[in-house]
Amino acid sequence: MKTILLATAFILTPVGMASAADTSEVLPVAATYDWSGAYVGAQAGYAWGNARVGQDFAPGSFDNYGWGYGPSGGFGGLYTGYSKQFDGGLVLGIEGDYSFASVKDTTLYRALGVDDPAFGGELELESVGSVRLRAGYAMDRWLPFVTGGLAVASYKHTTTDIPGGPYADAKDTITGYTLGAGAEYAVTDSWVVRGEYRFADFGRHTSQRHLIVNGAPLNPDEIELTTHDVRIGVAYKF
Repeated sequence: MKTILLATAFILTPVGMASAADTSEVLPVAATYDWSGAYVGAQAGYAWGNARVGQDFAPGSFDNYGWGYGPSGGFGGLYTGYSKQFDGGLVLGIEGDYSFASVKDTTLYRALGVDDPAFGGELELESVGSVRLRAGYAMDRWLPFVTGGLAVASYKHTTTDIPGGPYADAKDTITGYTLGAGAEYAVTDSWVVRGEYRFADFGRHTSQRHLIVNGAPLNPDEIELTTHDVRIGVAYKF
């Protein structure tokens, strides 16, 4: 009987030692996602804003003579950029985007607080874009971020005789600044989806209208514009 017990103990001892060794081993840490690299993507969104095209023929005329707009509508386009992830999770990058847009509104001309039913206008943002810096904090496959930089918008302002139709317009590209925040999620190692909000302020710029019939210039106006937008995108990371 003693021989059997000793033999059993001798057989089980290595198994016990192996089990003890297994429990003391440190399990490997799962690899975290690396946000470093270049990417290109497509985006779509909805924008709304406040704008004023005011006449500047005399001091104070901008606020008292002109057109007030609340443009809104959709846009879609492309974006591309590069990100670098640092130790500790900080992610810095640069990004540019360009979108075709149909963000517009129509209104009546107003002088000293009174609408003119025979004189209207339409303001449309035809394209929007930006070049920005980005900063985020990597949480494995999640990346919340903030962004800011240069904003660009191309617009068309058309003035209309009612019921005669359009008689003059102005086309120009204006610049300002933009700030925003959002989050990205890496669905795979290469495909990344995002959601984002942005605010843009384009300040005030001179707006030169021309007669449609012969291109003759009219007295210059000024345009003032701010916008908000929400957008979603999907990108391929190289």
